[in-house]
Amino acid sequence: MRSSSSTPLEILVVDDDRVVALLHKNQLRCSKIEPAPVICSNGGEALNYLLRKDSAENTFLVLLDLNMPVVNGWKFLKELKKDPPLAQIFVVIVTSSINQKDQEKAQKYSSVIHFCPKPLSSSCVTTIKNLEQVRQFFRED
Repeated sequence: MRSSSSTPLEILVVDDDRVVALLHKNQLRCSKIEPAPVICSNGGEALNYLLRKDSAENTFLVLLDLNMPVVNGWKFLKELKKDPPLAQIFVVIVTSSINQKDQEKAQKYSSVIHFCPKPLSSSCVTTIKNLEQVRQFFRED
């Protein structure tokens, strides 16, 4: 699937577990989502990447783990909220956390559009592709 919008959607997979990040990358590829996502090993790397690419013309979908060293998912979300970028950034939390409080806390961030269990499944990818905020970027070729 390619973007139907004039500006492409760039996807970041933010997870400290390299194997999980590769599984997520493969799941996106199997779901025909192109181009391949950018892999970041923590929220700090992701923030730096977004800052370098920050422009009102850019849109990002961030698949974010919560529990990571250096800069965890919550700190990433706080930084986005504290200093909003020009780019549109939509976050899907992909976590192994089964704590209902994490889902409730995530809803307090306007950038969070969905919450998925880890590892990313094909059904979750299908749900993401149909979310109102990003579905314009996905179309059949």
